[in-house]
Amino acid sequence: MNRTTSITLAAILVVATVAVPFAAASVASSNGVQDETDAGEANESIKPGERFAAAVGVQNAELEGNVSERAFGVRIANAESNGTKAAIVAEHHETADARLGELEDRLETLNESREAGNLSEGRYRAEVAETVAEMRSIEQRATTAETTAAELPPEALAANDIDLESIRTLRERAGELDGPDTAAIARSIAGDDVGRSSGSEPGVGGPSDGPADDRPGGQAGDRNGTVAGPNGE
Repeated sequence: MNRTTSITLAAILVVATVAVPFAAASVASSNGVQDETDAGEANESIKPGERFAAAVGVQNAELEGNVSERAFGVRIANAESNGTKAAIVAEHHETADARLGELEDRLETLNESREAGNLSEGRYRAEVAETVAEMRSIEQRATTAETTAAELPPEALAANDIDLESIRTLRERAGELDGPDTAAIARSIAGDDVGRSSGSEPGVGGPSDGPADDRPGGQAGDRNGTVAGPNGE
């Protein structure tokens, strides 16, 4: 990784670190209004401390997802060949797939603990909210990786043991895991935007930021949304 890329990623991490306390403070200031207006029986079972911890956990999951997605975009933009881009996509996919498996196990454990009476309703909902946020982050990152992979030659993907179908399957798995019940629980804790990466834009991380002659057909990028390149443009 060259010096410019390292500086760019360091800047992203600094922004994320600074954003966490501000995000937490924002959640804290809105909790009073939400607690007063939310008459749902389930929400009333959640202690203020549990709600706050869940909201902070959701914010952290979203910020980490955003940093990961932007770092992926920087690496793709700096890649000098389709083979290198395909290798980055494959690495990105492998990491996301492993983490999604952990989240699947976590959600199963939470459900079992709740049914056995070993987990309070408030703690259960707080943990589910954070899990859903991270699953949606993985879904969004898989969408970005799928867009990038679609613009690479199939032979470059095959050489790195990755294909569009595998990426699409990962995206669908992440989307299915946060189905209506768990998604509703997450929204009751952290609002309708839970799991939405704060910096997500269509096309972020795609290869349209790289040299035109490095893409199939040698066409300049035509997708909206760009990621910070080596010059920060």
